Amino acid sequence: MKFRIIAAATTGAMAALAVSPALAASAAGAAAPRTFGTTVSGTCDTATGEWIADWAITNQSDTGALLIVTGSTPSDHRINSLPSVAGGATEHALQRIPGDSAGAHLQYIAVWTDFPGGSYQSTTDFTAPQPCVAA
Repeated sequence: MKFRIIAAATTGAMAALAVSPALAASAAGAAAPRTFGTTVSGTCDTATGEWIADWAITNQSDTGALLIVTGSTPSDHRINSLPSVAGGATEHALQRIPGDSAGAHLQYIAVWTDFPGGSYQSTTDFTAPQPCVAA
């Protein structure tokens, strides 16, 4: 459902910009840079022998955005969805991975919800410093 909404919004925005090149130029000039910051930290859960990767995703724009996961590893412990992030806010996604894995990878696309919108692609890796074992 979200994909259809995003696709419809993108199609509508592109149609409006095609009709009015002046609108496209003014929107591009006035738009603030839109980026996301993604950091990750890992904690060894000694009760289970798993790494808990805490992905902190910060929207560095003043407008809310939807996040679409385009890649996540390890594949048997992947993140399937991410929360929407309000402008200027940080959201967290937790991922539990086996203690003997080398780490994890997260790739997503952020799509801003206002007109003319825009998108940003992010990719971040977590490297486990050593195996995590149950105590």
